[in-house]
Amino acid sequence: MLKNFILKDNYNDSVVLMNAANIVRNKFSNKNVSAVMATPQNMELLSGLGLMTDEGREAGSADLIFAVKMEDGDEGAAESAEKMFETFQKVMTEKSVKKDTGVEEAGGYEKALTGDDALVLMSIPGTYVAREAERALSSGKNVMVFSDNVSLEVEIKLKNMAKDKGLLFMGPDCGTCILNGKGLGFANVVRKGSIGIIGASGSGLQEVTCSIHTLGCGITQAIGTGGRDMKSAVGGITSLSAMDYFENDKDTEVVLIVAKPPDADVADEIIEKAKKSKKKYVINFLTMELNDFGNIQFAANLEEAAVKACRLIKPFVDVPKVDVEIKPIKGKYLRGLYGGGTLCYEALYLMKDLEIFSNTPINKLRALRDPFKSFRNCMVDMGEDEFTRGYPHPMMDFTLRKARIVEEARDTDVGALMLDCTLGYGCHPDPAAELAEAMMEAKKLNPELIFITTITGTADDYQDYAAQKKKLESTGAVVYPTNRQAIMACRKLLSAE
Repeated sequence: MLKNFILKDNYNDSVVLMNAANIVRNKFSNKNVSAVMATPQNMELLSGLGLMTDEGREAGSADLIFAVKMEDGDEGAAESAEKMFETFQKVMTEKSVKKDTGVEEAGGYEKALTGDDALVLMSIPGTYVAREAERALSSGKNVMVFSDNVSLEVEIKLKNMAKDKGLLFMGPDCGTCILNGKGLGFANVVRKGSIGIIGASGSGLQEVTCSIHTLGCGITQAIGTGGRDMKSAVGGITSLSAMDYFENDKDTEVVLIVAKPPDADVADEIIEKAKKSKKKYVINFLTMELNDFGNIQFAANLEEAAVKACRLIKPFVDVPKVDVEIKPIKGKYLRGLYGGGTLCYEALYLMKDLEIFSNTPINKLRALRDPFKSFRNCMVDMGEDEFTRGYPHPMMDFTLRKARIVEEARDTDVGALMLDCTLGYGCHPDPAAELAEAMMEAKKLNPELIFITTITGTADDYQDYAAQKKKLESTGAVVYPTNRQAIMACRKLLSAE
């Protein structure tokens, strides 16, 4: 039985809806539950998931759809669906009561635009970003857009508008920023210092900010740009504007840039601008290997980028090392299940000489035919769109990743699993416990299975780094402080070193 419940004129943030749906999903042990705004994209999504009814197709874009499908043979299916909907409404009511926006409901957004705040953070359907971001920029506000599904044309228009006004447009699909000490999106608690960071990605920014904190240094700002900023079509507008900001910031001594490989013309412009700067630069374009020049040092990976930036402040620092004997898994496969996209990309780069398959491959010849089915040695980015249709991001919700961990363990040809665990604002309150539950179940199915794990976080994150590490280690896992170290251990498992 399939049922769509429609709540008319009931706009809610997508993250709030996904979390509420997940509570219902877990309470009733039914994975076929989704709650979305009735935008064309979301209605197409529900259809693709087999959760759309004729009644749901009549919903307007300002309406909320709660969709549930009961398995064939479920007794009292209609009554159970009603109970799920009632529970969903109760959860949403509780969230509404707890919500404290800090502004009056009547004309709240209009009033916020006239206030003294310097930034507007948007997490709304992508189709609405153009209108609302333009209003915010016209009001003199910097804008961070967490949303995706924003057209390239809209992104270019808004970024040029921000540039002309001396403002920053961060996004779309900007997962992480730390501005004036406040974490936005997925972000960690890191100390203030003298390193300014520009990053296209979320998990890459988190990895370097956490390493910088662990090394005893700190940051001025961590400015996210969105994943397309360094493409030729966009021209690095936000990245270049952020460089201008740091050039004039007296508190910033070192500027660190982290991004997947930019298009060549944008990379050249960024490097030329850095050469003329009064600041010291460390640049990590992941797969691009370049030679140091004057005030610019290039880094080959995220860990090295953080270390080089910190050594320009404190010359002799280094990240802690894990000294554990790693024995090869002869004749067995390595599988990586990542929540952080840039961390998965870095893993593929650090093992580029090996045959590693992926749903986000560097070498297109090593693309997985089906991202939901592993093949030989592979690294899977479970934050990609195919895994987040109807589910929160895997750093918030572990439903799919836990199921995949157990599924991998059922394959006797699998000898090791690589898992990342991310702490901080926006992430799950106890990610290690979620992973450990699935890891212990996997161990029962495959007792010889080896777990290589990494934690991206700091001792000041509310999840408690030490406690999270202990939970992972309780499964027999080896926990590494950086993604690079974990991947070097994976290479040893495959006898590559």
